[in-house]
Amino acid sequence: MDRRDAIAALLVLGATAGPLLKYSQAQALRKPYRIALLPDLAASATHLLSLFAETLRESGRIEGRDFIFYRSGIFYGQDIERSVRLVVDEKPDLIFAINLGYAIAAHKLTKTIPIVMWMAGFPVVEGGVAQSLARPGKNVTGMTIYAGAQIFGKLVQLLHEAKPDIKRIGALFTYLPPFIPAEEAELIMKELRDAGRSLGIAVRILQIAKPEQTAGALAAVVAERIDALLLTSGVPIASHQKEIIQLALEKRLPTIADISMAWGGRPLLSYSASSDRLVRKAAAYANRILWEGAKPGDLPIQMPSKFELIVNLKTAKAIGLTVPQSLLLRADKVIE
Repeated sequence: MDRRDAIAALLVLGATAGPLLKYSQAQALRKPYRIALLPDLAASATHLLSLFAETLRESGRIEGRDFIFYRSGIFYGQDIERSVRLVVDEKPDLIFAINLGYAIAAHKLTKTIPIVMWMAGFPVVEGGVAQSLARPGKNVTGMTIYAGAQIFGKLVQLLHEAKPDIKRIGALFTYLPPFIPAEEAELIMKELRDAGRSLGIAVRILQIAKPEQTAGALAAVVAERIDALLLTSGVPIASHQKEIIQLALEKRLPTIADISMAWGGRPLLSYSASSDRLVRKAAAYANRILWEGAKPGDLPIQMPSKFELIVNLKTAKAIGLTVPQSLLLRADKVIE
């Protein structure tokens, strides 16, 4: 390299290094963005935080340097009002809300802090957090866990396929007001009844709006000789999951859950959108909002494109059930 080439190279290096230096200085001076979890995640679900951080890292955002998680220590189903108030009062840069109920509660307290949902239900428009799915228009956006009530009819069909002789399904139903919009509850319950009717199965919907109603619902399962259980994953049931699974094992009842992660893979079957995939998409939205300047109201609320069927053969063995080969062949995951 001659003298002129060397000088030219130094000039180019200086021209490019200036903006990079300014950017790195700005990064160093700015405090990390605070991403608040609503609610906090239990130890069994902390891998989701790793996925969230990993997705941001792929965009050059480093935990500790560029962002930190704010964790309230109040977990799913525990003191909802206090957990929401605590998070909003902290004035984080973004709220990462587990579902529509928490997003609605937070939205009532703040119209400015961006809220990204990662497992919302529907209908978000009737819930008051969005003007439409394509263009929410407010401070809430994110992912939905199902695209419509039809998914609940599919749960009934899968349970029937696992044990074709069942006549009575007990749906432990927790998606109820005031935490969940009435429109969502009514759509789901209608879908459950219609799916049962088409298969000649009676679907007994046992409503659990408060944790203390769980005991009565389980007593009805025994008294009415329910043949199988359909498990929803709302807040009111969160603290009673172990006893529900235990009853199902004792009574040899096949079970299906609408969110695998929520039940720790313990039911016989689960059919839901991938929690991991939804978290990654939610993290991508956080990146666009915090670092790229996007407004939540301009980011469409996304519906899942793929659902996963999980079969637990340990549970099948415990209740003395042979899972049909047709289900095993279609399963995305088999727990052995």
